[in-house]
Amino acid sequence: MKKSLVLLAAILLIASVSSAAVKIPPSQLFQKGKMWITPQIGLYSWGGSIPFGASFETAITPNIGVGGTAMAMFWSESEWSSSLIMLSADVAYHFTQLKVDNLDLYAGGGLGYSIYSYSWKSGFSGDYGGTGSGVYIATLLGARYYFTPKMAASLRLVGSLTGWSGFGAQLGLTFNLK
Repeated sequence: MKKSLVLLAAILLIASVSSAAVKIPPSQLFQKGKMWITPQIGLYSWGGSIPFGASFETAITPNIGVGGTAMAMFWSESEWSSSLIMLSADVAYHFTQLKVDNLDLYAGGGLGYSIYSYSWKSGFSGDYGGTGSGVYIATLLGARYYFTPKMAASLRLVGSLTGWSGFGAQLGLTFNLK
């Protein structure tokens, strides 16, 4: 995962240097009918690996977007292994009235389902395993900084007091699909 972080940092650096002079007015950042996809990595308050996944959003009004997020993490030690897959449906309000070039700020929430699985070996009686899954309600605060009209750096702060989702951040590159 260290390689993923270095690659993401290099892409962001190249994009910011190559398009430093591009100014995108706020009215063009979030518009009804547009769609975005964001491959991302996560930094969470717990877990033994760096999560990875993607989110998708479509603007249904000039300020409201709906979409979904899928994140996965896998980790193991010599005697056990675990996996966590988190899926959510999200809604966000975008603060389009803020007049800051290249910056899209938003806040929202989501309803998700986490699928947790683990297994381990015991010296006494063989393999043991289990699963744990649950519904969670998440909150999110986010920002996209656009380098070009079609590409932005993304930061989402996410948290939940229910389920397996935890607290943390998701970093990624957003691509405007439409």
